[in-house]
Amino acid sequence: MTAPAAKPHTDAVVSLLTAATVAVGRGKPPSTGGWQGPPGASNFVPYAVIYPFTGRDEATSLARTHDSLDFTFQLTCVGAVQDQVETLMDKVRAALIGITPSVASRTAFAIYQVPIDRPVTRDDAVAPPVHYGITQFHFRSDPT
Repeated sequence: MTAPAAKPHTDAVVSLLTAATVAVGRGKPPSTGGWQGPPGASNFVPYAVIYPFTGRDEATSLARTHDSLDFTFQLTCVGAVQDQVETLMDKVRAALIGITPSVASRTAFAIYQVPIDRPVTRDDAVAPPVHYGITQFHFRSDPT
């Protein structure tokens, strides 16, 4: 028995966010997000970046087959102003919390938010500054 793959779980989350019209990138900003022209002098499209954890497989029987996967992922939401980040984070939560993702050959359970205490923060290291918020979510899946 091989351990369950984490990538299809990331694919499922990206699909849910895309369906909710969230600009999302995998480990980097999506081409559709951010400044749409010269930074600070153009429209800024808020975006999310997904950072998946590798998952943790777990034995679900006395046979010790490691076929369940606990999957946690982080989303970093970025906006030109704090309000954009808060609005995007609300949209992300609405698209994910309580939703059961579709993962091929797996039975997934509803996504829930993992409590973390991180405020929306301004990043002055870039010019012009941007704001970002970080949130984490989790779901579990078993083989079908």
